[in-house]
Amino acid sequence: PNPVQGGAPDGGGSPDGDITSALSATEQKAIGNSVRRCYTEDTAARNYAQFVAHLVVTVDGTGTARLVDFAPQTQAQVDSDPSYRALAERARDAVLSPTCAKLPIPQNLLGQTRQLKFVFRP
Repeated sequence: PNPVQGGAPDGGGSPDGDITSALSATEQKAIGNSVRRCYTEDTAARNYAQFVAHLVVTVDGTGTARLVDFAPQTQAQVDSDPSYRALAERARDAVLSPTCAKLPIPQNLLGQTRQLKFVFRP
């Protein structure tokens, strides 16, 4: 017979796949540090010291970043400010870099596609 309709109402996990809140501060810092080494700094860029980009990173079941979208507030700034766009695109490229795309996601959060919110500060 078929299982009861409605799936697993108490199946746990994150219904939208966002694992950000499941990560400890230490785990979040490790992820940030793993990506920072692939970021090409441009300290001469306008507003470099104040630069912050909000990214939504989709990782596959192995913890490898496969897709990076800009959060709405970052996308609005990317669309209106060419120098900010250059910094934001470097942040996205760092996450997707073959050297840095394999993020140190905790073992218990691997095995399926997940998203995490990423605040990027050089």
